[in-house]
Amino acid sequence: MTRGEQDDLRQLIRRADPSASLAPLRGDQHTRLVEDTMTRTDTAPPSPRVRIPRRAWALGGGIAVAAAAAAFVLPATLTPPAPATRLELAPDGGAMASCAEITPEVIAQADDAFRATVTSIEGGVVTLTVAERFAGDIGDTVEVAQGEDSAIDGAPIVFEDDTTYLIAATDGVVATCGVSGEDSPELDTLYRDAFGG
Repeated sequence: MTRGEQDDLRQLIRRADPSASLAPLRGDQHTRLVEDTMTRTDTAPPSPRVRIPRRAWALGGGIAVAAAAAAFVLPATLTPPAPATRLELAPDGGAMASCAEITPEVIAQADDAFRATVTSIEGGVVTLTVAERFAGDIGDTVEVAQGEDSAIDGAPIVFEDDTTYLIAATDGVVATCGVSGEDSPELDTLYRDAFGG
């Protein structure tokens, strides 16, 4: 670089210097600033640059991916099961005590309709595990009181353990008169016709 180029460079730096428009420091101000800078103890020395090996980056990336996957998987596995849907049995068949012919139209009037298997009967409470939903918002399990043997037409269902049922309910009350009952090809056809299955 020639002497002229050096001078041009110095002028360029002076023009770019933001402090060039400021008044110069007085002698005592300059001395004070130098002393303060030299005696200051609150500044930390610059930390040395640390090189991280490529394998560590790969390991860190793998850990980040695993942590992200855990953020999605863990809540699903730690979420407690939803509470069981509770249904009631109409006493002595209720409004359906005089039974009419079972048709898809009658079944289609139900708010809830589903296929479920009895998984336990304890203390007069039947627990069913839902296998298929036709209508409504039924949970994975349903609890309903056990019916009693009765000769009355339209009496509540008497559930049997490990047996699958097709159940229709309106306003939380299980329909009787054969609208709800043990799963059979005939009842299955009526349910599928009723709900377009």
